[in-house]
Amino acid sequence: MKESRKLRKKEHIKYSLLLEERLKRNEFEDITILHNCLSEVNLKEIDISTNLQDIKLASPIIINAMTGGMEEGEKINSQLSRIAKKLNIAMAVGSQKIALDNPKSARSFEIVRKLNPDGIIFANLGADATVEEANMAIEMIKADALQLHLNVPQEVIMKEGRRDFRGTVDNIAEIVRNVRVPVIVKEVGFGIAREEAVELLEKGVKIIDVGGTGGSNFIAIERLRRGSNPLKKFEDWGIPTPISLIEVLTTVGSKADVIASGGLKDGLDAAKSIALGAKAVAYAGSILHILYNKGPSGLEKHILQIEKEIKYVMAMTGASNLAELRKRPVIIKGKTYHWMKYRGISI
Repeated sequence: MKESRKLRKKEHIKYSLLLEERLKRNEFEDITILHNCLSEVNLKEIDISTNLQDIKLASPIIINAMTGGMEEGEKINSQLSRIAKKLNIAMAVGSQKIALDNPKSARSFEIVRKLNPDGIIFANLGADATVEEANMAIEMIKADALQLHLNVPQEVIMKEGRRDFRGTVDNIAEIVRNVRVPVIVKEVGFGIAREEAVELLEKGVKIIDVGGTGGSNFIAIERLRRGSNPLKKFEDWGIPTPISLIEVLTTVGSKADVIASGGLKDGLDAAKSIALGAKAVAYAGSILHILYNKGPSGLEKHILQIEKEIKYVMAMTGASNLAELRKRPVIIKGKTYHWMKYRGISI
């Protein structure tokens, strides 16, 4: 079982990189931030720091959960950790379940804290984890927060996946009550609707990562693993990231902080997400692809370029900090507009 989980993680990386080559990442085309011709911003003094509850981030960019638990995962986590430290950005590790089942795999996660002792690091487990497992995962990397990932579509399609999801909501609530760090509930690429955002809020969740469609597609990844063509019909399942972001933000308001992830391609998408109301933005598949193809130095340049582009948008909208960017009018059109209309969400 332990070896099969390692093999699965290797296959996830393999097929994620393969699919990334074909990905268009255009989910944010319906969103436009209103230009400000009278901007009086000094580009050199723009502040892109943000907060996720009591966690202070120097940058809104997060390297989201990807891997761990095997030799290749340790190498990836090591490289990402060094970059996160150098650029002073937050980072999440992949699911630590494999390390809880096999302590020898813990090194591939522990290396992140070892290389970045003062950085902001998020632990990661499935939403079915026990309180004991949650606390062990947090302690393993001295985490600043715990991500609980939701991935029902992936599990359903995955041949060795879970089939019973009963008790998930109450389990999340139990973990929230019994861990010492903030809990981030995140989807892995299928989005969160407002109805579920309400449930999470009621259970005490204060940080939500929408993880919408447009980026890594785990149904497609699992289909490739299974070699089953009939499953292709499910590859469009889910809620696009900007739509999920709007659904959640119009529901939780100021009661929770929201992270935008899933298909963001650059700093413009990040700025659009923040203008809609996100407190931070997270990247995973695109970062892994750049790391593999351009190496750590290429990835560093890419992340710095994302930060520059966020600042360019802020200068062009007259925003000296992210709070001001969130106040700038946003125009919503196309599929996103019609979705909001049909769902009865006021734009």
